[in-house]
This record gives sequence, structure tokens and C-alpha cells, in this order.
Amino acid sequence: MQILFYILLGLLILILVVLGTYLIIGHMLYHASLSRNSKYKIKIENNHHKNFSNKHDEYFNSGFKKISILSKDKLKLFGFYKDNNKNKIALLVHGYGGSHYDMIDYAKLFEEKEYDILAIDLRAHGASEGDYVSMGQLEQEDLKLWIENILSIKPNYKIVLFGVSLGASTICLTLGQKISNQVVLAIEDCGFANAEKQVSLVFAKTKMKGNFFFNLYKSYINRTKNIDLKKLDICTSLKKIKIPVMFIHGDNDSFVPTENVYKMSECLPENRRYLYIAKDAGHIKSYYTNPIQYKKELYNFLNMYNM
Repeated sequence: MQILFYILLGLLILILVVLGTYLIIGHMLYHASLSRNSKYKIKIENNHHKNFSNKHDEYFNSGFKKISILSKDKLKLFGFYKDNNKNKIALLVHGYGGSHYDMIDYAKLFEEKEYDILAIDLRAHGASEGDYVSMGQLEQEDLKLWIENILSIKPNYKIVLFGVSLGASTICLTLGQKISNQVVLAIEDCGFANAEKQVSLVFAKTKMKGNFFFNLYKSYINRTKNIDLKKLDICTSLKKIKIPVMFIHGDNDSFVPTENVYKMSECLPENRRYLYIAKDAGHIKSYYTNPIQYKKELYNFLNMYNM
């Protein structure tokens, strides 16, 4: 009996050690990637704030109103709205580690084209509440609420969705849901085609590379945050939609490889897709590498649909 006791005790200790290791490593990986306080995310936010703060103060303090919605999980999310007395609006969605700051130059392009503007802060970004990023899973639900909010302001709005990186993938996920038919066009710039594959690619570039750590990470965020990366497949969503989409990507994007845009664009028939590959552009650099060509391609797409 004493031997059996020690065997069971040893097994219990082993289980506790394994469970503790799982929780510690899982939390560490989650905190480094999706947590609002991730050092990596904060570094990106600080760089973006430094690059855009002066332009932000000048632009978003001129005619913009700070508005908010309440998410389904009771987070207060903020957006910056400008009413130019038009019947069409561009809803702008930034990427991971960004905020509405990042959308200034894109907002100006749409304003020049006589649009009203709404630039939002995703959950766990900027002024919006939230403890973590969900790679589009919860963000797509938030975006649906923003669309409803826009139409409560002006019921006759025609809405164009525009996003970069995570924001681009989020708008594509949202399009696959039941949303208002007043969303007439979408523009995605350097989005990823599948969240699981994109996060796996990022993991492969870290010290935690390898299937063991990645699978542990996926299990941890699924069990603790209910995030299922595998289900966040953009192509599955795009195949459900009926509106035209413009796809933009730099041919020198090493963070979200350019092959993503070809995979996504092929999910739509040729008559509803518009593809622009920006030469020599890296991630979220298509506009800044060649702003004249970017503007030309964007306006060509909008003009095709009288927008």
C-alpha cells in the first residue's frame, strides 16, 4: 500500500508540474503576443504614436467628434467621426499595435474624394477598452456594431470598409457575416489570409519556434480566451460575399507574405476583385512607397462603382 501511495503521489506531482508548466508558458506566450500590455505591441504603438502624433493633433482635432459604442462583452470602444455632409462614408480600421492615428493619410484620400470619415480604435488599442487582441474573432463583431452605429447616424449612408493588416483581415471576416447591404465596397491592404498560418509564421521567427510551443499557445488561448485561430480563415469569409473588394499588397512584404493577397483575391470572381501589387513595398508601406500610384489605383477602384 505504501508503494502504491508513493506512485500515486508521484503521478500527482508530475501532473501538477506539467499543468503548471503549461499555464506558465501559455500565459507567457499569450502575454507576449495578444495582451494589451505586450512589450512587442507597446513598442509598435509607441513608434506609431511618435510618427503620427503631430499630424494627429492637427488633423483629428479639426472637425472630428469622438464617439463610442459598447461591445457585446461590455467594452467601451472609441472612434473618430467627421461629418462632411456627404451620403457616403469610409470606415477605417488600423492594424495590430496601431490606432486611428495610423489612418490619417488614408482618411485624407477619402476626404478628397468627398467622404465622411470614421476611424476607429480596435479593442485593446488606442482609447478603446479591452485586455487582449483576438486576431479578428471579436473585432469582426465590434465592426458589425460600428456599421450599425454609422447607419443610426445617417440611415442613407453608403459605406466603404477600408483596413490595413489586422484591420484588413477583420473587415474581410466581417463581410462574411450578415451585415447591411449599405456596405457597398471593401478595400483590404496587406491582410493575412488565415490567422493560424500568420501567427505560426511569426512564431517561426522567434526563439519559441517549433510545433510544441505553437500548439501549446493555440491550446492556451483557446481554453482561456476562447480564440480559435484555425477558424479565422479569410477565404472562407470572402466566398460568402457579393460586393467588390480591392486587394492591395506590397511585393516586398516579409511580415505578411505577398502570396496571401493572391490567395484571398482568387476567392472572388474576376468581375468583383481589383488587385494592386505595390512595387518594392513592405508591410503597410504600399501608400508610403508610392503615394501617387496608390491614390490612382484607389480612385480607379472607387470610380468603377461611382463611389
